Formats: sequence, structure tokens, C-alpha cells
Amino acid sequence: MAPVFHAFLRTCALFVLLFFSQHASAVAASVPGATVSSTILVLARDDNSALYGATYGLQGYGIPYQVLTVPQSGITSLPLLNASATNGNYGGIVVVSDVAYNYGDQYYSALTRVQWNQLWSYQTQFGVRMVRLDVFPSSDFGVTSLGGNVQDEPVVFTNVTGFSSAGLKS
Repeated sequence: MAPVFHAFLRTCALFVLLFFSQHASAVAASVPGATVSSTILVLARDDNSALYGATYGLQGYGIPYQVLTVPQSGITSLPLLNASATNGNYGGIVVVSDVAYNYGDQYYSALTRVQWNQLWSYQTQFGVRMVRLDVFPSSDFGVTSLGGNVQDEPVVFTNVTGFSSAGLKS
């Protein structure tokens, strides 16, 4: 994809991050009386992909974040996601490139299924959002690829009423 398109996607993702990080101290919907920190957890393969994929934008808006680098060999555990049953440590999660690597002839995440389930459970329990940047569609997130090519494909929005402040054109 063209660098301009990547920049556009990152900008859209940052709008989403800004939205939920501003409301991160609000009461979480799933656990009565639960609150979350405004810190964003960024999972990336290395510091450069974290920097260029997510944290530059977070830095620009003064949003606190913590980077967790996940090498190809994986990690033994995630950071402590919640301090208690009602206090979440992260107001949002950003996963860059699915922390995926080429393992022979296939790409897949260095996070284990148990670790993904922990992240999803935290999202549900504390009402926080996860943004995945630079990933291929997968059934894990309700998306199925219908094929594709390496050509830049235009993106068209037919209804932008829900994003009036984003400056999108239909």
C-alpha cells in the first residue's frame, strides 16, 4: 500500500485513540464501578515499529503509553492488565502488525492464544478498545479476505455522517 494510505489509516486510528483515551477515566460499562487508566498499551515487534506505527501520534497529543515489544520467540506473560477487579491499568490497546512474524511459510502472531484471550477478556471486562494497525483481515476479528492484490486500491466512504469532524469526503 502507498505510504499516504498508511498515514491516512494511522490518522484515523489516532482519532479513535484520542476519543477513547479522553474518556478512559470514565466508568467502564462491563464492571460496575470499574475505572481504567488513561495509559495506552502498545504491542509491537520492536521499538521502531512502535514508534512509527503508534507512539509518535500518542506523543504528539500527550497521551501516556507503555510499549511492550514482542520478539519472534514470544513473551512469557503480558503486563499486569488490571490492578484489581475494578481498576484497569490501560485505557486502550494498540497492536502493531499483529506482532506477527514469518514462521517458515506462514505469518502468525507471536502472542499465544491464551494471551490474545487475556487481552480480549480485559477489553470486555473494562470496556476498553483495541486498535490493530497494519494487519491482514482475519476471522478472529470477524473479517474475511475475499482475495486481493499488491496494487493500491481506492477507499471510498459512502456515508461519513458519523465522522463529521474527521474531514472525510464521500
